[in-house]
Amino acid sequence: MSMTLTKTINLPGLAVTVRELTVGEIRAWMKRIAEGGHDPVDDTLLQEISLADLCSMTDLEPEQAEGLTPSQLRRVFEGCREVNPDFFGLRDRIESAGRQILARLSEGSSETPAP
Repeated sequence: MSMTLTKTINLPGLAVTVRELTVGEIRAWMKRIAEGGHDPVDDTLLQEISLADLCSMTDLEPEQAEGLTPSQLRRVFEGCREVNPDFFGLRDRIESAGRQILARLSEGSSETPAP
């Protein structure tokens, strides 16, 4: 018996089921992000989530996502955020840590080396 949280997002002609990610799926997400080399539209169309991540949290097939408008994808994303608050909290903490590291590196690069 599965206790996974789910939510249905009704779009014109399509019902999308959003589900909570497992810890293993979150680990796989981290590995995929570390590997890089993704499609810029896929990664940046919606600021908060890539299309691949959106599909991994739903029953949407990539071909179906391609046929949706950004506003429809945003509705699906909002359902993903509601069902996966811990994942998005982790994502925010990782991004914050990355910004802090970049800021520290930038500060260090502006220092003049001693003669």
